[in-house]
Amino acid sequence: MITPVEVKICGLTSEADAGLLAKYGADYGGIVMFYPKSKRNTEADIAGMIVDKLKKSDIKSVAVVVSPDMEQIDIIEKTGFDYVQIHGELKEEVYNRTGIPIIRAINIKDDDVSSVKESVEWCRRKDKITGLLLDAGVPGSGKIFDWNNVKDLQLSGKKIILAGGLTSDNVEEAIKTVKPDVVDVSSGVEYDDPLTKGKDENKVKTFIRNVRKR
Repeated sequence: MITPVEVKICGLTSEADAGLLAKYGADYGGIVMFYPKSKRNTEADIAGMIVDKLKKSDIKSVAVVVSPDMEQIDIIEKTGFDYVQIHGELKEEVYNRTGIPIIRAINIKDDDVSSVKESVEWCRRKDKITGLLLDAGVPGSGKIFDWNNVKDLQLSGKKIILAGGLTSDNVEEAIKTVKPDVVDVSSGVEYDDPLTKGKDENKVKTFIRNVRKR
């Protein structure tokens, strides 16, 4: 029996976005925090409302942060998140302070596969890291990387989460190539007009349908 691939929709900015995940059956919802450079950055009070909405549908909430400090970790945990997804630097004291499971993001640069293997080995030894998110060299760029560089990764006991440029058109091929536990999408389910904020319902529906049709 084939294990179902889970779906993570990232970059939620409203309760309406969370409602789409509940409607079409996503497994995780990601919320960007403490990163003003991102158009998806969300303040803690709004994030709390989104988290509450997700919990009502048993969808796991993920705080998405870059090089967090201990104060930010405390806020994330008080807000009620189930996971924290860490990009950038993960300091030892932050790792030790964190009381919820960590998803560690690794940016895949096609010309530097060796450093990826080193990062994977480090994560393998860390008990609090329960998932490894494989993203493009520039996170949030909506670009894919060479999936063949990671298709043979073995992470016993930790989930492999594939991100970076996924859309409803390429997600089936991505799953066949990498065989991830989770697929992660953000810009691929947003409106074509970059000025329109939030998730496009039809794109969310189609993306999840294409993952589930296996």
